[in-house]
Amino acid sequence: MPAESPDSIEARAIEWHIRLRDGDDAIWEGFAEWLAEDPRHAAAYDAIEQADLAIEPLLPHVLIREVANDAEEQPEPAIRRGWRWGLAGGGLAASVAAAFLLLPQAESSRYEVATRSGERRMVQLDPATQVTLNGATRMTFDRKDPRFASLAKGEALFQIRHDGAKPFRLEVGDNIVEDAGTVFNVVHETGEVRVAVAEGKIVYNPGSGAVSLDAGQALVDREAAGGVAVTRISPERVGSWKTGSLVYAAAPLSRVAADLSRSMDVPITAALGLADRPFSGTIMLDGSGPEQLRRLQLALNVRLEKEAGGWIMKPVGSAGQ
Repeated sequence: MPAESPDSIEARAIEWHIRLRDGDDAIWEGFAEWLAEDPRHAAAYDAIEQADLAIEPLLPHVLIREVANDAEEQPEPAIRRGWRWGLAGGGLAASVAAAFLLLPQAESSRYEVATRSGERRMVQLDPATQVTLNGATRMTFDRKDPRFASLAKGEALFQIRHDGAKPFRLEVGDNIVEDAGTVFNVVHETGEVRVAVAEGKIVYNPGSGAVSLDAGQALVDREAAGGVAVTRISPERVGSWKTGSLVYAAAPLSRVAADLSRSMDVPITAALGLADRPFSGTIMLDGSGPEQLRRLQLALNVRLEKEAGGWIMKPVGSAGQ
């Protein structure tokens, strides 16, 4: 296969940036695969995202005109013609600007931030409010409203400035997490939401069915269970993934596998017969590759078998050992 040219990678990055604005899980999975194909893909996409951030404040000042069939097109005002071709230097800015001007969403103040497996990213919403995204996470923020965020999937740690007059509100699927001045962690997986509080207090789904959590409390909301379960948790454990430490108390291996998939750069799943097996203990991640996988097998008492696109946990002594 011939090597991709920088121009073709740039064009593909622009295409992905446009598609991801309304992308479903299939599109995001395709995007993740494209990123993994070549380190240049991630660098190109980051450049496009930064260009978008620079372009967004200028969009209200851009004149978009349609040429009448029976009239000769008049020259654009010089200031706008200069912006179209001059911002960020040449063809890249021109192609990015053209792409975004075609989208109705371009005038929205909301923007998405996504991470790959094994990647972490911090978003500073105001001087005292920041959100740290774990790997394989997708979120939406609002440039005009630092008190809003939406977690489409994945995991994030929130350090929020308290404002009683305007609480911070996080959308998690059809649920709402409202801050009361706190540090908390949220996981959003298919059919499940988990919230844990390290400091302060949050309110889950404010209203008649609200559930309040103080520091040292956590909840699990599973669609299949039809209710919310609240437990105690050590505040020091909340968000410990930031330092490479995953702590569990009778957690199913399916959850451990999902956490490992976010924190490492390869997907890990648990075989059907192991998915519900509980695990208690601490896993320390250091990015040591094969050695890390060997230690995981010992810690979890499983066999990790390579499969297409990742690894699967299987019982020790199963066929293929």
